[in-house]
Amino acid sequence: MKSFLAITFLAVVGLACAFKSPDEVQAEALAYVEDQITLLLRKPAIGRSGGGLACYDKYIPLITAATENSKKDTAICVQRASSQREDESNKVKQQRSTLNHQVESVQELFKDCSKHTDDLRYLSCIRDNSQVLQSTVQQVSSSATSLANGLSTAYTNIASAEDRCTQTVLEKVKADTDALTGALQNCLMNGFDEPQPELPTTTAPGMGEAGTELAQ
Repeated sequence: MKSFLAITFLAVVGLACAFKSPDEVQAEALAYVEDQITLLLRKPAIGRSGGGLACYDKYIPLITAATENSKKDTAICVQRASSQREDESNKVKQQRSTLNHQVESVQELFKDCSKHTDDLRYLSCIRDNSQVLQSTVQQVSSSATSLANGLSTAYTNIASAEDRCTQTVLEKVKADTDALTGALQNCLMNGFDEPQPELPTTTAPGMGEAGTELAQ
């Protein structure tokens, strides 16, 4: 039974940890920006125009800052999910203690019976305690199933919310860098005649209450 609970726990934790890290999100944002800048530089009009290096000095730091914000915002998503998983885990600690006590009681009964060297007395001991053993095992099985299902559902909801949070960060940084790359293009083609936008503020979206109450 303990092995069953351990395997279930590892499975749901593995599912919950399958999403992108802050470094991975920043790397994806940087790769996206690099592609956008490469496409920009290939435009013939850019090579013939000249806002010059001042445009790069203006916008490249802003674009870089946007990608750095994506890492910070993703870290918020990850930390929030981690805290919610810990909260859900804490909810089952008392029930787990009860399960451990029940499992230990079954083990003690078998241990006591196994002390009988006489086969008849050993088998009689198992027979006489069979109803208690059967009842306890059924209770443990039912409780473990309910707890495992509840915890798995909670972890799945938290992981889904974390993924949505991360995807929103990615969409935001791409939109921000698109706007900044467009402003860079305008600057390279027309100089600094147009008003220059401020760097958009990126904030990690709330994940909400992703965890669900575990079955008792």
